[in-house]
This record gives sequence, C-alpha cells and structure tokens, in this order.
Amino acid sequence: MRAATHGGDVGARLDFSTCVNAYGPAPVVLEAIRAADVAAYPDPRSGAARRAAANAWDRPVEEIAFGAGTAELIAAAVAAFVRPGDTVLVPRPAFGEYGRAALLAGGRVRRPARLPIDASGAAVALAMAVAVYAERPRVAFLAAPTSPAGTALSRDEVRAVADACAAVGGILVLDQAYDGCCAVPLGTPALAGDPAVLHLRSMTKDHALAGLRVGFAIGPAAMIAALDGVRVPWAASSVAQAAAVAALSDAAAVHVRETTSRLRAEARALAEWCGGRAVRSDTHYLLLRGVRTTGAGIAVRDCRSFGLPTYIRVAARTPPENTALRAVLRTYDV
Repeated sequence: MRAATHGGDVGARLDFSTCVNAYGPAPVVLEAIRAADVAAYPDPRSGAARRAAANAWDRPVEEIAFGAGTAELIAAAVAAFVRPGDTVLVPRPAFGEYGRAALLAGGRVRRPARLPIDASGAAVALAMAVAVYAERPRVAFLAAPTSPAGTALSRDEVRAVADACAAVGGILVLDQAYDGCCAVPLGTPALAGDPAVLHLRSMTKDHALAGLRVGFAIGPAAMIAALDGVRVPWAASSVAQAAAVAALSDAAAVHVRETTSRLRAEARALAEWCGGRAVRSDTHYLLLRGVRTTGAGIAVRDCRSFGLPTYIRVAARTPPENTALRAVLRTYDV
C-alpha cells in the first residue's frame, strides 16, 4: 500500500508545506534535549512524560500514553480497536494516515459526503454525526481544528460527534494536533473523561518537535491499556521523552502562546493579501485556491492528495520568510 502524502521538503530553502511553529521549540525544551542521555535505553513506559502530562492536564496517569508522534498512535489505535471488516469513518478531506491505517488493518473506510472546503465547524460536526448514525463505525476520526482547512470546532460540536459514536458503540479518535495553534484552544483533553473518546495530542506543531516525534493519547484507562498492548517496545526515544516533559512546563506554554499568536497574525495578513483565494482559517495555516509558486527552493503543500487539486496549503512563518513567499506566488484561473 502506498504511503500517505505529507508535507516536508528537506531540500527546500524555505518550507511552508508543514504546519510547524517557525519560531522553533522553547529554550527550556532545547535545554532538555541537549541534556538527554542518548546512550541509555528509554523508559519503555515513558513514565516521566506521562506523569508530566497527567499533572498538566489533570488526568490520571493511567489515562495517558506517550508515543513517537501521533502517526504512531493512530496506527496503534487502529490495531487495537479495528478488526478486518470493521467500518472506519474518515472525514473528507483529512490527514492521510487515518485511512491508510484503517486499510492496513483490514477496515472498511467510509467517508461522509464532501462539504465545501470553507464549511463551518458546526457543519463539519453535523455531517460527521449524521454519518456516524448511518455507518455505525467501530472507529471514527475527527480533527479539531480541521486539516487542511484550519476550521475550529467548539466543544459542543465535538461532543455531538462523540455522543453519536457512543450511541452506536463506536470510538471517536479526536485528533487535536493543531489545537495549540488556535487562538482559543479546546485544551487537552477536549472532552475529559468521555468514555467514547481517544484524544490525540501532537507536540510536533505548536512546539516545533517534528524531528523528535512527540505525541500523547488520552482516554479511558482500559482504552489506553489496549493501545499499549499492540505497540512496539521503546517506541518513544529518551530524547523525545525529555522534550515532552519540558514542553509541558509553564515556560514552554508561554513560548507557544506568544509565537503562535505572531504566526496567526502573519497568516491573517497573508490571507488579506491573497484576497478571495484564501479560505478562512482559525490557525496559522491557509488553503489558497488557484495559486502556485514560481520560486525554486520554496516548498508549499500540494493538496491533490486531499482531493483538492486546485489548492495549495501554506503555513505562515516569520515576517521575512512570508515576504519571500509573496514574491513567488502567482495566481491562475480555475
């Protein structure tokens, strides 16, 4: 099976294709990374990282798993809860790893009717809830905010989808990878204590830790135990665990709030510059319709893999970098 398409061009001079905090990790996180012992085996239970998350999010440590990014945890969730022939509900468009993981497990992937790309959070939640009742999935995936559009969902909207999953005996996997990039985050976990929800919280995006693979799963203790039962040992490195502990500190939280606020302001300025070709976003990344780049060495996210062949996605970076992006953007008729 072909791998899902993702952003990230290691050869690019400026990479706008990934939605990572352009200001980098907080200094306290960098210090923890430098101090980590790379010669020792990592804690297979990721105890320090899980305890730090439990303290930060006010949940029992038994309700938290730590993984090598949420992509690893997505695969583990599907392996734990999906059997061949089970229905898995995946929005359109969505992160490619949801559907890929389901197919690898023998699941039957079903997708709700496609909504307009600028659909509101309420419309997204309604479409998902209707599809849950119609398809009765074992697992349903939902991202809040959405990707690639960056549409925020309210807690009540997410709860409506979770309640639908509970009513049909299913599980909602709620991907909060970009929650920390919103002006008003839902917080982790968005639906604390909900027995039908497995929350995923990546630190790749707002904490700029893409190279380390840092992510958490939060849910009922029995669900977390099932998840851990299908994972490979030592999935999360000692460096990633140390970075996660530091990223959950107050100092790192301040860094994220300040830098993501700057990035959202840059995204708004870029959207205004692009006019009607930009889809409204509640995050620092944007969908642009009928736009391409002409400059070598500047990477953007081609959205054909999302089923959006006339769109690209860009994530705002620092002001000088965004100026360089504007210089190479050109429009075309669609």
